[in-house]
Amino acid sequence: MDGKWLEDFLCVARTGSFSRAATERHITQSAFSRRIKALEQWVGSALIDRSSYPTRLTPGGERFREVVEQVLGSLQDVRRELRVTAAVHGDKLRVSAQHS
Repeated sequence: MDGKWLEDFLCVARTGSFSRAATERHITQSAFSRRIKALEQWVGSALIDRSSYPTRLTPGGERFREVVEQVLGSLQDVRRELRVTAAVHGDKLRVSAQHS
């Protein structure tokens, strides 16, 4: 599973349109559709009802969206926290290598 798939999923859930979501995500509609299909295969369930326009989430898609929003929100929160901590404490990553 690729993290971009989760952001793609939220985008199509918000816009109700594969083409609009693909434009916002800066990829072609066919590539976007493949990524959503791959996410659905990973989850093991259809997440989006494609039979109507605008597209709607399936009941499983609604439940999945709740969890994805929480997960991505938590990731953003901890990222901000760690960046602030690193800026305050001047944490640096040092890389070294021996000659061989």
